Amino acid sequence: MRRLFACAFAGAVFTVVAAPAATGGDVWTFCVGSSRGGGNVWITDVFAATHGREALERGVKAYLARHGAPPLDVQCPAPTADKTGAINAQFDAVSFNRKLGATLHEVAARELERRR
Repeated sequence: MRRLFACAFAGAVFTVVAAPAATGGDVWTFCVGSSRGGGNVWITDVFAATHGREALERGVKAYLARHGAPPLDVQCPAPTADKTGAINAQFDAVSFNRKLGATLHEVAARELERRR
């Protein structure tokens, strides 16, 4: 049940963040990886997206697996030109998962960028 609520909340957050990106500028996102059952959640910093959402999700999932995370469901909001909106959505995701009692693992954006 907890996982269902987390997924529903994540979908709502992703819808808010999924504004169309402006051409020529940076677009921003973050990713959330949830273990089966939702007891452990990995949340990245907000970072400049250089790939589409599906590629980002695959990349973050592979990165976390290489660094010892269990199998995860990874979701990233569609990248947006509104960096403040992406930061607010990431903050909301952290707060929501804390309220659910999940163990949070923060992933620094610089670690993801080294992977690319």
